[in-house]
Amino acid sequence: MAEPDLARLIVRHRHVAPMLSALLSGTNAGVRISDEAGTVILEREAGGIGSERFPITVEGRTVGWVEGDRVARAIAAALSYAVAREADKRSHTRAALDRYRELSLVYELADRLSGELEVAAIAAIAVGEAGRLPTGGTGFILLADGSGSLRPPAGAAGASAPIPEAGAGHGILGAVATSAVAEEVNDVAADPRATAAEKTFAALICAPIVARGETVGVLGAGSTEPVEYRAADLKLLAAIAAIVGPALGQARAHEAAGLRVG
Repeated sequence: MAEPDLARLIVRHRHVAPMLSALLSGTNAGVRISDEAGTVILEREAGGIGSERFPITVEGRTVGWVEGDRVARAIAAALSYAVAREADKRSHTRAALDRYRELSLVYELADRLSGELEVAAIAAIAVGEAGRLPTGGTGFILLADGSGSLRPPAGAAGASAPIPEAGAGHGILGAVATSAVAEEVNDVAADPRATAAEKTFAALICAPIVARGETVGVLGAGSTEPVEYRAADLKLLAAIAAIVGPALGQARAHEAAGLRVG
């Protein structure tokens, strides 16, 4: 949850300042409100500030303090509610923005792949998009070679990934290819399925590439530094793979037909 600036909330929010005035109205209670670091945001000495101290919390985390007697507890509770509501609004706004960016990327990718009939070119585009996930990492792609193995496509930019190949059902990538279910693994070294090549990454995220009902490869990204791939990364990668799959299937069919004609 994205936490709002407590000082801005207290000083500028159109509802919070009137709420504080209402709570203090008719009393001579002294109150001091400070942020988590102890910086004073609002202070009313009045008849003196009491010794009690109440936390302003959001999702169990203390983001500020209210010192005083009598109304201080009520102010802390009211501010905790206000901070939580504001943080929730920001989270929803961020989620909506993430969805918009995701849709924009998907539409752009579909447009770029439209009419592309070379496997290497499609694979290069897919690798580039996988490397642009919000959490980061190096994109890679492995395609089924017809013998039960997954290998980087010849001639594709970015094909020289630290994982040179995988076998269906072996390792994390092989498991994804077999199950056709996308996964994020944020501690590769601790995963008993991980191969030596996969362990060159600290974290991996990968999605199956499906064409005409058949898994034809795996698209992924990996980080050599510890990172936490999130559900949003997995959803986006799966969307990219879902668009790449049909394009790859068509390109493979086109290239095979071209070879037969030649």
